[in-house]
Amino acid sequence: MKHFRIALLLMAMLVLTGCMASPPDTLIRENKGDTPLLSADTHQQNPDILSAALYFRYGASPYLAPEQRQIQVERNESPEKALVKALIAGPSATQSALSPLFPPETEVISVTTQGDTLFITFNEALLSRYPDEPKDLTGDEWRIEAPLRRQLCMDALTATLTEAGMCTRIQVLVYRENVKTTSMRLHAGYLTCTDDDALLTFLGRREEHLLTPHNAAKMLLEAWLSRDWETLYGLASAQGRPSGQEAYQAFDAARALTGFSLEAGTVSADGQRAVVTARMYLQGEGMDTELAGYPILLIREGGLWKMDYARLDAMMNHD
Repeated sequence: MKHFRIALLLMAMLVLTGCMASPPDTLIRENKGDTPLLSADTHQQNPDILSAALYFRYGASPYLAPEQRQIQVERNESPEKALVKALIAGPSATQSALSPLFPPETEVISVTTQGDTLFITFNEALLSRYPDEPKDLTGDEWRIEAPLRRQLCMDALTATLTEAGMCTRIQVLVYRENVKTTSMRLHAGYLTCTDDDALLTFLGRREEHLLTPHNAAKMLLEAWLSRDWETLYGLASAQGRPSGQEAYQAFDAARALTGFSLEAGTVSADGQRAVVTARMYLQGEGMDTELAGYPILLIREGGLWKMDYARLDAMMNHD
C-alpha cells in the first residue's frame, strides 16, 4: 500500500510539471509572417477624414461665410483640435472671397472636452496685433475694425465647432509663458481692444455675423442702398453675370433704393435655395415705389448665398 501511494505522488508531480512547462493555447501568441506589425509612429498611419464647414470672414464685411472642407485628422490628435488647426491655417487658396481670422503665429496647444463644453488653449500669439494694425487703435477706422476682427475670430470658432456637433459652447484659454496670472481665461479686453481684465465666460454660437440667407439679403440691399457696386456684384451669381464694368453701368442706370426691411426667410429642403421676403422703397424715373412682400430668391454657390444676376437686374429696375 505504501509503494502504491508513492507511485501516485510521483505521477501527480509529473503532471503538474508538464502543466507549468506548457501554457494553455489561449496564452500562446503566434507571429504569422503575413500579419504586419503596427508602427509606433502614428504619422505613418492613414489619417481619418472629417467633413466640416469652416467659417471665415467674407472679404472685408462684418460677416462669416462657410467653406466646406475635408480635414485630415491624424491618429494622435482629436477631431476638435484638427478643426481648430484648420481654422488657424485659413481658407483654401481657391476661396478668394474668404479671409483668415487669426493673427500670424497663433497655435492651438490643446483641446479638452468636459460635458458639452470645449476648453481650447492657444499660445499668446492669439493676443497679438494683426500685421496691418497700427499701435493706436483708437482712430475712427480701427476703433470699429479692430474689435470686429476679434469678435469674428471667436464667432468663427464657435460656429465651426457647434455646427460640427462637437460642443454647445467653448471656453478660450491663453497660455502666456512669461506672465504670472491667476487664470488662463481670455480677458474681455481682447474683444474690446481695451485694458478690461474681466474674465470672459463661456462663448456660444451667435447668428449675428453669420452669412445666413437673411444676412446675405441684408448685405445685398445695403450695397444697393449705398451704391457699393463692387460688393453688389460679388453677391450676384457668377453664372450668367456680365463683366464688372458692364454690370456697374447697369447698376448706375437702375432705380435707387431708399429704404428696406426684411423678414427671416426660409431655406429649401435640399439647402440649395432660399427666399427672403423684403419691403423695399425705390426711387427713379420720376416716381417713388413701395414693393411689399417682394421675394428675394437666393441660390447657394460655392457655399455662399448669391442672387441670380437676371433676377437682381429685374429687381433693381422694377416699375
